[in-house]
Amino acid sequence: MEVPVKFRPQFLKRSGRVVLLLMSSVGVVIAQKLPPPTRMWSVGPLAKSEPVMGIAFGAKGATVTAPHVDSQTGSIFAATRSVVFAGDRIVLASMVGMRKVEGAQVPEQVYQLLSLDTKTGEVDLKDDGSFDYHATGHKFGRVQNVSPDGSTLGNETSPGFELVDSRTLKATQLTASPSVDTSVSSRGFVTDNVRWIRDYPKDLGFVTYTDATGEHLLYHSKCGGRPQFLSNDLVLEPGCKSPLIVDTRGNLVRTLSVKGDFSFAGVSQDSKRFALQVAKFSGMHSIKQERFIIYSVDTGEPIAEVTPEELAEGQSWTAFSSDGSMFVVGSPLKLTLYRLP
Repeated sequence: MEVPVKFRPQFLKRSGRVVLLLMSSVGVVIAQKLPPPTRMWSVGPLAKSEPVMGIAFGAKGATVTAPHVDSQTGSIFAATRSVVFAGDRIVLASMVGMRKVEGAQVPEQVYQLLSLDTKTGEVDLKDDGSFDYHATGHKFGRVQNVSPDGSTLGNETSPGFELVDSRTLKATQLTASPSVDTSVSSRGFVTDNVRWIRDYPKDLGFVTYTDATGEHLLYHSKCGGRPQFLSNDLVLEPGCKSPLIVDTRGNLVRTLSVKGDFSFAGVSQDSKRFALQVAKFSGMHSIKQERFIIYSVDTGEPIAEVTPEELAEGQSWTAFSSDGSMFVVGSPLKLTLYRLP
């Protein structure tokens, strides 16, 4: 097992050695205005969503909003997994209702898959195959994450975890231990599981990386969030107040300076660009302002900023094209494609 690493504001301690972190490794958000993206097209509504009622919690208590069409943007999880670039298409999965299943006590959610032409926004859909976890002898399977380069899916087999080739759909077991991933690469997965808390009782944030060689504790601190791969070697950790980029050996690569509440919003398949949602809230869950800052993975500097045409309930759906030149943002109600500078 790899020796755990403890990050400090200016020093990194690893294997008995103390390495001074150069100030040049700290990414700072520049003050000048970022170049605007070019709007390509906007389409919607794309699917018939069900009406819902919202509840916002603020200083004056709970506030119930009037019935409205569900934009499906209340979840950070859905925001980064519901829309994706696939070649010259943009594919999204929109929840359109519920249905009863024989023998099940709880109804299952029904999703509609839509495929849009990147150039025009025209809707079309073609079936390209499916993955059956029963074929590998498992009673359970759950695929929630894909590697930044799009080559690998992570499948929780409960117990166990396997990597699935997204092109051949061939699965390779990585571990037989019960595992829940927050992000996957083509080599392994990371999790924010707090099982290390016995070794570090004062910490609540942990990043554990599992690959073919075993488990490696990359980061632990008094706080943290859901770690996300930016490449096979780099991981974004939300940190306490500022997001951190660490590598899979446990080294701190860069700290970003972000003003406001932020969350992960996607990475390009070439691992050159990634996005953060920066938002302001009027209550605990009611969003007041939303924008997306596009960063360079290599330098940690912002290179563009995108503001959605419609305000989301929680976090708008987002995805990069494979080379990071385009960025799609929105929901099934309205989806907009931008070309980035």
